[in-house]
Order: sequence, then C-alpha cells, then structure tokens
Amino acid sequence: MEERKTEARRSEGERGPRDGRGRGGRRDGRGFGRRREERGPTGFEAVALDFARAIDKPIVKGDFQAQLEPLENFVLATRKGGKSRSLEDLSEGTRGKLFTALLRVMRQQPVEDEENEKLRRKVFATLAEAWRALGDDRRAESMKEQAQGEEPAPFLLAYTGAWDKVAALHEREKRYREAAALYEENGRPEEAARMYQLAGDVGKMVEILVQSGKTDEVVELAKGLPPEQREQALLAAGKGDLLMDLLVQEERWEDVARLYERAEQFGDAARAWEKAGKTHKAIRAFDRSGETAEADRLVEAEVAAAPENEAARVYARFGRFEKAAERTDNPLQRFRWLRQAGKIEEAQAVAKAELEAMSTEERSPLELAPWMARAGDTAGALRIWDDHREPKQAAQVLEELEEWELAARCLETALEFHKAADFFEKAGNTAEAERVRALAPPMPKTAPARRGPRRGGKNRRPRA
Repeated sequence: MEERKTEARRSEGERGPRDGRGRGGRRDGRGFGRRREERGPTGFEAVALDFARAIDKPIVKGDFQAQLEPLENFVLATRKGGKSRSLEDLSEGTRGKLFTALLRVMRQQPVEDEENEKLRRKVFATLAEAWRALGDDRRAESMKEQAQGEEPAPFLLAYTGAWDKVAALHEREKRYREAAALYEENGRPEEAARMYQLAGDVGKMVEILVQSGKTDEVVELAKGLPPEQREQALLAAGKGDLLMDLLVQEERWEDVARLYERAEQFGDAARAWEKAGKTHKAIRAFDRSGETAEADRLVEAEVAAAPENEAARVYARFGRFEKAAERTDNPLQRFRWLRQAGKIEEAQAVAKAELEAMSTEERSPLELAPWMARAGDTAGALRIWDDHREPKQAAQVLEELEEWELAARCLETALEFHKAADFFEKAGNTAEAERVRALAPPMPKTAPARRGPRRGGKNRRPRA
C-alpha cells in the first residue's frame, strides 16, 4: 500500500499541479491566469481606448461636428457612477494614448469659416468638461477660455445639479418621462409636451398644452404626428374642424367618415364612405341618416353589378326585404322576407298558395304541417305534430314564427328544458321559465384530468 502512495505522489510531481500553471496546463504552454488578459481591457481602460480610437479620424479630417460625439460619450462614461477618475487610474500604455488624443484635440487652431469656428469652440467647451471629469481643473479652465463663451451640450453639465441640465441628460439617455416631469415642475410646458410626445404619451402632451392655453402649439405639433396620434391630439384640443380639413385635404375618406359617424352626422359619413369606395357602409349610413333615396341608389348599383340569381340576396342584405321577396322563386324565402318586411298578410298568402299546391301533390301530413302553421292554421299543424310525436319540428317552425310560448311547450315535451326556459322568458312568462328550468337535470361534473407521473419522480417505473 505504501509503495502505491509513493508512486502516486511521484507521478503527480512529474505531471505538475492541476491548476494550469505547470506541465499539466494548456497544451500551448499558457495557463488559465491569462484568460482575463485575453478578454481585453474593461471599465475605464476600455472607455479611454474607445475614445482614442473614435476621435482619430475626425481630427485628421478636421471635422469638428464629428468630434463632438466621441468627446461627449467619453465625458458621460467617465462620470458614470459618480466615481472620480484621473489619468493615474490607467495603465501606462492606455494613459499615453488617452493623453495624446486629448492633446491633439487641444492643438487644433482657429479656422476662418465662421460656422466651423463656432463648432471648434464648442469642441473646446466639451474638451473642458473632459479635463474636468479627469480632475484636471487647470486644463479645464484653459479650454473653457479658448471656447470663448461657447457652451457644451447641456446634458454634460448634469453633475452641477441644475434641473435643466439634468433634464437634458434624461433626454439624451431617452428617459423622456423623467425629463418631462422636470420641465413640467419648472414651468416649461412646451418642453414637457415635447418630452411626452417622444415618450409616446400624446394624451399627456395635449393635456399640458391645453391647460396652459397653448392650443396653437397643439395644432403645430399635431401636424407632424402620425395620423392616429394627430387625431387624438386635435380632438383633445377641441380642433375637430381643423382635423376634418386636414383629412379632406389628404383625401383620407375613411377617417373622414369615422369622424362624421362619431359626431352622428351620418349623411356626411355616408358620402365619405362612398368616396372611400366602401359602398356597403355608405348604404347603412344613408339609411341611418334617413336619406333612403341615396341608399336605394347605391343598392340598385349593387344589384346591377350582381348576377341575376343573386339580386334577391343583395336586396335582403341591405334590408330591402320586400324587393328581395319579389325577386326570388323560393316560396319559403319569399315567405320569410315578407315577414321581415312586416308584410304578415302577404306572407300568409304565399304560405296558403304553397299549401294549396302541395295538397294537390298528395304530400304527407308532416310535410303539410309547417305550411299550415305559416298560413295561420297553427292548431291544425300542432295536432299533426302531436299525432306524429314531432315536438322538435313543431318548435323549430314556431320559433321561426316567433310563437315563443307554443315553441317553449313543444321543447318541454321534447325534454329540452333549458331552451324551453329561454323561450318562456322571450314570451315574458317568467314563472313558467323558472318552473321548466327547475326540471332540468344538473349538469354532470367533469373530473379534473389526472396528471401522469413525473419523469424521475416517485411513480417512475424502474428500468427492466
């Protein structure tokens, strides 16, 4: 046994320890301790190197506008978390690259072009904040002097605690609601409204502007909004007429029609639907407005465009049931459409004619019974259904005729208690509805589905 232990210790010594630092490490000779280095710089080191790389091309090109973004990003990243930073926090190589990049920005000379010179001074104002973020107030003040009164972006001054600078930082970082709240608290409704607009809260935007009496600003802002938000804004500001004018100018007839319908101006809505090519909606809107002649004009156009055998259905679709009855050869359909048109006597006349025609053909009593009921001989039809024990067929025809109580009693005979109770209620007979509902057997309770055994649980079957 001792010999085996000694041999094992000797083998381990030859192999080296298993932490990756000896002969048992990686095949390329590098230990695991180098993985952190392989990932590259992080934190403030990465910020400094990113800035040095990003500022290079804009300096070479003399593009002052393009220099602002990397400088601003560097200042914000350096101040992130409220920690104080300095060049001494960096490794020697990174410190040299950052210092060189900052010096290259500092050495840019004035230019003759007025607009570019203004941008150059803004770069120097921003550079002043970069030096201040690094704790170098001397260079910061020097750069501020060279900026000659030009200011950096307001959000870079949020560290001062000034509310407007903090609001600017919120906007920069897309925290629009926080920015809006600050503007609102400090009496800047236009800016607060702009922030709420960026946050997608059009309702709040309009509310603030209207409360401060700035409805004209609402109108101007609304013109640049997407259609749905623009409608919401202008209506909230009481500018429905202006919204309508804009929609008409843009020929957005469907939106015009919806706006008229909201105002219950159905005739105008119908004309807008017609311009939008929505004939069916136009017909219904004309009907609601009482302009029947205009609705009929569109219905006739629909009939003319339909196949001959579809004319009756087109009339029926738009509630022209009497005309639909005139254009159909189906007696049952004619009977039903006449009833829907309120022509009860004419419908019964159709039923009597059909019953007479069927009688000459020696039809069975069950075939005659529905037409007897439709023709007005309900008692005779009920006797036939009773003799042939057909309460369901009786209930179906009586339901069609809206004879609710008789239909309910037929359904009770067929043991369809729930539907019978519903029909008694339609007939206004609540007492009978409650009585029949009490006869209905209780609904069977469904047992909850059993869950199968869990894999790996107690009920798992052992392997064979």
